[in-house]
Amino acid sequence: MKTTAQIVEQVFASDVVQNVADAIETQALQRERKFNSSIRALGRPLIGVSLPMRRLLDAVECVAAKNVTVLLRGETGTGKEMIATLVHGASRRADKPLVRFNCGALAQELAESQLFGHVKGAFTGAVTAHRGFFAEADGGTLVLDEVGELSLSTQATLLRALQEGEIQPVGSSRTERVDVRIVASTNRDLLADVRAGRFREDLYYRLAVVELVVPPLRDRRVDIPALVEEFARRYAERFGVGPVHFTPEQLANMTAAAWPGNVRQLENTVARLVAMSDGNVIDEHSCALEDQYEDAQLPLVRDTLRSEPRAHHRASSLLGQVEAFEREILARAFEAARGNQSETARRLDMSRSTLIDKLRKHGLG
Repeated sequence: MKTTAQIVEQVFASDVVQNVADAIETQALQRERKFNSSIRALGRPLIGVSLPMRRLLDAVECVAAKNVTVLLRGETGTGKEMIATLVHGASRRADKPLVRFNCGALAQELAESQLFGHVKGAFTGAVTAHRGFFAEADGGTLVLDEVGELSLSTQATLLRALQEGEIQPVGSSRTERVDVRIVASTNRDLLADVRAGRFREDLYYRLAVVELVVPPLRDRRVDIPALVEEFARRYAERFGVGPVHFTPEQLANMTAAAWPGNVRQLENTVARLVAMSDGNVIDEHSCALEDQYEDAQLPLVRDTLRSEPRAHHRASSLLGQVEAFEREILARAFEAARGNQSETARRLDMSRSTLIDKLRKHGLG
């Protein structure tokens, strides 16, 4: 028989447990609402029902509110910029500036001036002072796109800024305190660059406190039909045409095709198809579809099935067929560029280092 004191203690304990559970649930709901509002802030639907994308979005939701540096790694065209926007939008800095800098766009001297600012007369042409992106992003987030393209000298300056929380404008003897969260992105294998001496190891570990991988489109094929329909809706509205839809057969073609340029290439192809469409349905006979795929370096599945048997037809698994498609696309682009790796990389919208890795993988380089 329980005493009155024991009963009171049991009731009190159960109330405490329930209160804690309610508090945890409330926090989870608040975090979910904030994350969903950051997705809405993108101004477009976020399509990602595939397992790799769900895992990525779960990771983003987990780390966004924490003031840690994030490194986004993924191939060209996978949507790293969008994920960086999500990280900022779901963070405590969401109402502060989001500033982007393409690290590969400028020479070393100009890159440091853009990042850290400069004083008047710091170099030829510096007729006025410039604040720099670190100062512009103070209190907010600075996205360093393609951070692997920075020179070793600029990497050292960046490392000091991250370690000390201070920047020194070019030509100035004074430092300035800044409060900036860094989200870096790259399509390179930075650890391989570290081993090759092209990237500072200490900077890598400063940037990769949390490293998130944005999956290539070939690893999230289940998302392709929804992406196609969303791009079709968006560009039909932009081009001032009526609703445009793809037939199930054509969606199947696009889902099975290889997309070396990932989501960016898929979006570009859909935009051209919508622009050239003379009706509201796009099928295999619409607007010189073969030419559109040839421009995008994507073979139509139906053409492939009608052609003579080749190596990728003998690959029974989807992965085997995708690998064969990729090899064929690389080979055709490499041949069209007359063996010029830089030109081939430009045509396929990927970095030269990624191209070289893929050429070696398929025995083409």
